[in-house]
Amino acid sequence: MTDQARSATRGSRPGAAQGRSWSLALPHEADSVPLARAVVLQVLHSLGDPVDSFAASLATTELVANALEHTRGDLGVELVLDWEDQGFRIEVCDGEPLELDLEDLLRAAAMAVSTGEPAEDGRGLLIIRSVADRAGIRTTSHGKAVWCLLEPA
Repeated sequence: MTDQARSATRGSRPGAAQGRSWSLALPHEADSVPLARAVVLQVLHSLGDPVDSFAASLATTELVANALEHTRGDLGVELVLDWEDQGFRIEVCDGEPLELDLEDLLRAAAMAVSTGEPAEDGRGLLIIRSVADRAGIRTTSHGKAVWCLLEPA
C-alpha cells in the first residue's frame, strides 16, 4: 500500500472516507492471496469496519485466486479498493482480455452445482455473488477487472 493510501486511512470514518481509493500491485504467486486479504482487512479496520470483514476476506480470496489462476505469470495483477457512496468495492485487474460473459459463466456454474457435476470455472464467482451485494466484470485499458461491492451493514 502506498504512503498516500496509508495516510488517507488514518483516523478515517466511513462517512469521511468516501471517494477514497487504494491499489496494490500483486506478484503472480500464491502468497498474493493472503497478502491481498491482509490489505483488505487493514483498510476496512482503518475505516471503522463498515462492512462484513469475513465477506470481504472471502471475496478477496476468490477474486485474487481467480486472477492468478486464469492469467499468465508475466501479466500484472492489481488489487484496487474503493470506498464509495454505495459501499466498499474490491476489484482485481489483470492483463487478460475480457473473453467471457459473467452471466453465462454463473449460469453454467450454478447448473453444475445443482446437478452435482464438477465445474471447471465459475464456482468462485458464485461464492463472490453469495457474499457480495453486487459483482461484475468490466473491460479496462489493459485487460479486465472483476469486482464486487459490499454495502454497509
